[in-house]
Amino acid sequence: MKSFDVQILLLRLTLGALFLSIGIDKINSGWLSNSEDLVSSLTKYKETATGFQSYYLDVVALPFPDVWSKLIALGEAAIGASLLLGLLARFSSLVGIFLVLNLHAANGNLYSLSFFQSPWAALVIICFLMLFLSRSGRIFGLDYYLSKSSSKSFFW
Repeated sequence: MKSFDVQILLLRLTLGALFLSIGIDKINSGWLSNSEDLVSSLTKYKETATGFQSYYLDVVALPFPDVWSKLIALGEAAIGASLLLGLLARFSSLVGIFLVLNLHAANGNLYSLSFFQSPWAALVIICFLMLFLSRSGRIFGLDYYLSKSSSKSFFW
């Protein structure tokens, strides 16, 4: 195994464990049956929102908090499990990028330089992009076996 493969494997497992734990915490906190935590955060963001952030909150986030709370909790847990198993890791990486961008669209950081002031969002997006481009699920993951049937698939 090459050094690069080990590094990508460690990155995939670390990001997978992080997202699985965050998703499980949200599930255990009741996000599947109660959207109050999400509504509270979105309402707080709305107080200072301007421009596209305000539009995003009014049209996308605030009208559907019950749907979003379930999708966020289950999505984070599913991304984590997928990365840990190396199953559909490319697809999960794209979903992870979408999830992080939506979070920062809601809190307003996406529309300003504050997106880069706290490096975590940009770092997580770059990590997901690296996992996507490297086909990380093929390195000690179930995608390796899926690639045997169709090596040119977008998903693995």
